[in-house]
Amino acid sequence: MILDLLLAITILAVAYAVASIFYPLLAGGAGYTPTPRKKVVEALELVELGRDDVFYDLGCGTGAVLVEAAKRCDHVRGIEVEPIRWLVARIRARDAKVIMGDLFKQDISDADVIFMFQYRGGINERIARKIKGEVRPGARVVSYLHPIDGMRSVRKLNDIFVYEI
Repeated sequence: MILDLLLAITILAVAYAVASIFYPLLAGGAGYTPTPRKKVVEALELVELGRDDVFYDLGCGTGAVLVEAAKRCDHVRGIEVEPIRWLVARIRARDAKVIMGDLFKQDISDADVIFMFQYRGGINERIARKIKGEVRPGARVVSYLHPIDGMRSVRKLNDIFVYEI
């Protein structure tokens, strides 16, 4: 009886772990890949994140970017669709507001700086349309690893791209 219960719990845990990787993809987003801390620091410096900026991490995962951003900025927000990663981000990034939900259904019109590490192609294009439609001119977007077609590039450092609306 106990072995059956342990087996059932193990199967459910593995199924949830696998589903949590693919759920964002099925919801029209990107899979989870953490941004290396060194790249986060470089990106925040390159985008010139300031204390008074309103900062968003779209698809914040477990909150590593939020933790670093909160060291430089007083208004840090992250959006995550996957519940376990959202919970981890809430615990890790206590100085940030972490929103559980679909980033496409969230209002980001107050953003001064937006960070994203998404997949190239459809998802980035979809996010770019959302940003262009909601965010005021002068806002900056930093994308790690993948360039965003159709946005005005203002800086680049290796695989970190900065755009201005």
